[in-house]
Amino acid sequence: MKKKIKYQNLSEIATKGTIYNMVSLIILKLGGLIFTVIIARLLLPELFGVYALALSIITIALTFTDLGITNTSIRYISDSLGKKNKKMGRSYGRFFIKRKLMLVLIAVVVLLGISKYLSFTIYNNPLLYYPLLFSCLFILSESFREFFGVFFVARKDLKPTVFFDLFSQISKIGFSIIAILLFTSELKISGLFLAFFFSSFLTLLISFLVLIKRDKESLIGKTEKINKSKINNYWKYMVVATLSLAFFGSIDTLMLGGFVGTEYLGYYRVSMSLILTIASLFPLSTLFLPIFTQIYKKRFIRGFQKTIRYILIFSIPATVGAIFIAKYLIFIVYGNLYLPAISSFYFLSLLIITTPLISLYSIILESKEKPKIVSNAVLISLVVNVVLNYIAIKLFISNPLEVIAGVGFATAISRLLLLGILIFYSKKDLGIQTKGIGLRKPILSILVMGIFLYTFNSYVDINLFAGIIEVILGIIIYFGVLIWSGGLKKEDWNLIKDLTKIKKN
Repeated sequence: MKKKIKYQNLSEIATKGTIYNMVSLIILKLGGLIFTVIIARLLLPELFGVYALALSIITIALTFTDLGITNTSIRYISDSLGKKNKKMGRSYGRFFIKRKLMLVLIAVVVLLGISKYLSFTIYNNPLLYYPLLFSCLFILSESFREFFGVFFVARKDLKPTVFFDLFSQISKIGFSIIAILLFTSELKISGLFLAFFFSSFLTLLISFLVLIKRDKESLIGKTEKINKSKINNYWKYMVVATLSLAFFGSIDTLMLGGFVGTEYLGYYRVSMSLILTIASLFPLSTLFLPIFTQIYKKRFIRGFQKTIRYILIFSIPATVGAIFIAKYLIFIVYGNLYLPAISSFYFLSLLIITTPLISLYSIILESKEKPKIVSNAVLISLVVNVVLNYIAIKLFISNPLEVIAGVGFATAISRLLLLGILIFYSKKDLGIQTKGIGLRKPILSILVMGIFLYTFNSYVDINLFAGIIEVILGIIIYFGVLIWSGGLKKEDWNLIKDLTKIKKN
């Protein structure tokens, strides 16, 4: 019989974890945004487009070093720890490390072999070649840096990860600036990936030493036989889902790279970067995977409904606000040279809502050992995305700005399709309902906020100061109406109190 989390309720576990999870997310995404802004301004659109294309290829390679092992290991290690079986958890950990090493070596060898072909034949861009070669060092270190984070997540010990993320972002930015200043224009992007390697390797070393000091039994000690067939049955669907998701996240950039100039690719990527930075503040999947594997039935449904409600309360107004201030946001963050990015920003803004919801539904299905549903849904949506991207590119090929706008629209539609499939099967197989989660009053608050933003933009000439005032007033109006209308429930206020207590402790 499976052991459940008995002595702590879901809110207490999630609240404590959310503090560290949110701090890590803010560090990662704010640091990532700062890094992207610095790099985009220093490289300018054309070289930044080359960097974006190289990064998309490297992201695919990194995915091949994982193939779902991270989520699979979290699922099984956290389940073992939940049952107080540390020996089993260690056995799983050692098993996944061996498999990880094999995948990393294969991915690096393959990338080394095809780098020249990709650079000179597929994309006809010699500037890609050396960055892809230098990135192999980064892939080696980054693959294991990410994997060792599994042990902290599985133990729900997220506090050290805040330090790791902070160190990683600071060192990444610092090393990257040095690389750009030292290398010539032809080698600047290669220097960036060399900087990534140094940052990643140092973070990997620190996280490994901390893990050994805090809980060396996670890795060191006797092991026992594990059910490999059960793992493989779960993992084979995670492989399909992970690969599909990787291509899903990069296919737009990879396809655009073959049809438009790198400067337009740069415009598209700055829009996507801003959107994903905002969207990344709302997903709680990394936190909830080890929790959802240990709770069942009504408690599981209640935990899901709370999570989705909080995501929607924040993500919907964030989307509306981003649409209204899009032009000024791009100008302030990236500068005048990147204003053409607005053509794709409006369509991509829908991802602020869909990204955290897709993450939540995926993690719920995976935690209940239904990865096949996720993998099939992602694969279907990926095929649709490729078809829609191709249609958009061919329709608007004479105007590159319309091409990136069309691809942005295609990307948004394919994400909606993926979310729809996941919702359908979550309801069908797990009985998950979204009715009665209390969104009427938040929607009313969003409408009032939207009217204010429209009026403000109509009568006020936006500059940096006015833009900041608009954002602050928009937030005040949204939450003011939400509180006035009773949109925040008693349990919401209790959660805020819990957050305050944890911060004090």
